[in-house]
Amino acid sequence: MRYKSMIFLPISINITTKKVMIVGGGRIAANKLALLTQFTDNITVLAPEIISEIKNANVNIVEKEFSTSDIEDFSLIYACTSDHCLNQKIKEEANARGILVNVVDNRDLCDFISPAIYKHDYLTIAVSSNGQNIRTAIKIRDRIKEIFENDKAFFLE
Repeated sequence: MRYKSMIFLPISINITTKKVMIVGGGRIAANKLALLTQFTDNITVLAPEIISEIKNANVNIVEKEFSTSDIEDFSLIYACTSDHCLNQKIKEEANARGILVNVVDNRDLCDFISPAIYKHDYLTIAVSSNGQNIRTAIKIRDRIKEIFENDKAFFLE
């Protein structure tokens, strides 16, 4: 029996040796980059215009329009553009090559979602709302962070 309310399986994937692409060069892409760089630096950001925060990160920067050939050899792709047609194209082209895609802010186009994450040393706590209520997941993650930072003994027992 498939549960209609839960369509994303919460799993953890080792991406340290995987190539990850972010298509988009604005604030949303910067937020994804901040998350991903906690786990790998094997990231390429591709967009015709890229904000300085991303340019200053230690990742591969490609300043150009998206082309289908750009996604070869990538394992995960985050489509972080404000162009819905482009995001759809990225999804279709990536899926045709067996590449998983996260289209930010469009759960229906996502092959996977990124939960709200709190990371400390070896411990990673992920809170997911199944892509339905991201703000609540973030609030819960922030509460977990607050508890952890104020009462570390709670987690070390």
